[in-house]
Amino acid sequence: MQKTVFITGASQGLGLELSRYFSEHGYFVYAGCFSKDAPLFGPGKVMKGDVSDEKDVRRMFNEIEQLDLLINNARFDPSKRKEGTTDSDWWDMNMQVSLKGTYLCCVAALEKMKQQHSGAIINVSSIRAIIPNDLNRIPYGAAKAGQLSLTRSFAKEAAPYNIRVNTFLPGAIETENLMLRITKERHLEVCREIPLQRIGTMEEMCHAVMFLAENTYMTGAIVNCSGGLLMDM
Repeated sequence: MQKTVFITGASQGLGLELSRYFSEHGYFVYAGCFSKDAPLFGPGKVMKGDVSDEKDVRRMFNEIEQLDLLINNARFDPSKRKEGTTDSDWWDMNMQVSLKGTYLCCVAALEKMKQQHSGAIINVSSIRAIIPNDLNRIPYGAAKAGQLSLTRSFAKEAAPYNIRVNTFLPGAIETENLMLRITKERHLEVCREIPLQRIGTMEEMCHAVMFLAENTYMTGAIVNCSGGLLMDM
């Protein structure tokens, strides 16, 4: 039977590449998106909805008959704070998608996977969950750190049902948005800060996520893929 994966935030960036990668590796992909439609690269279905809205989450998961893997990739972009946004609103915007959305999707996925007595969940966090952040990115870092706690708690809850829950911790990734946002000088500066002296590729990130998806003896783990920027995980 063909394996299935639900990838949230699949309309751009890492989520888009994960959708492509898992399609190429034989998965039926449920491509989650919110404001922008997600493309399909093979057998699959576009799932449009708001992961921070419980009714939307329930509706989307009710449309999935069998779910082998959930990848919680949807996030709120911490670089797009509009002028005039209050600190309170900025905090809530970050928490709604990156943390609340992950929680709601985990709950819904577990209900389905417990019935199957199988499945896996991967929460896409960030090294910003660990490193100090500038003022604008503090809420984002806090939300991503919260995902680490969710992973451990859900992993313990899910283990008796043969369900694994892990966290993927990427560093700087060569996404289109990143390359458009930073100057060539800043790009070189970022590379110098990384022990491997370069930004990670999409292919490397997808390969690491696939490892977590298919290794059947890892749960409650944090896989750090940051080119050596973090060495104590």
